[in-house]
Amino acid sequence: MDGGTEPRSGKSQDEGTSEALSSGFSAVSFPSANRASTSPACPSGPLKRFPVAAVEEILKDVLGSYLREQPYEPARCREAAGDIAEVIKARVKDLMIPRYKIVVVTHIGQLNEQSMRIGSRCLWDPASDTFSSYVFKNASLFALANVYAVYFE
Repeated sequence: MDGGTEPRSGKSQDEGTSEALSSGFSAVSFPSANRASTSPACPSGPLKRFPVAAVEEILKDVLGSYLREQPYEPARCREAAGDIAEVIKARVKDLMIPRYKIVVVTHIGQLNEQSMRIGSRCLWDPASDTFSSYVFKNASLFALANVYAVYFE
């Protein structure tokens, strides 16, 4: 299972096996463009859709580069989960997508013939809000990274 991966986007998921789990969390708000105007001439919803495929590539690149040869060590993985979330947040922010609140959540756990379900809940508008998700596995660990994009009107 060297470098096996599974991309996900736009739907709920539950994946992974683990004996222990480390999580990281990071969020950023993008500045809104003209929040004061609510006239009918202003469209309600994003002018540009959130680039789910581009974010999946970021997730794939960051998780692969950080964890490809990494053995599972609880303390190191706990720190890596937070670092990975921050790197992903910075790379998504570099895409300069206006008016989206970005939340990044990462989990790293040990592969040890056990099952685990990871779930999340959020109130959002399915017409404008979305997420990207990616699962990375190597011989000793799995990592799940989720990027939630919630449109800010």
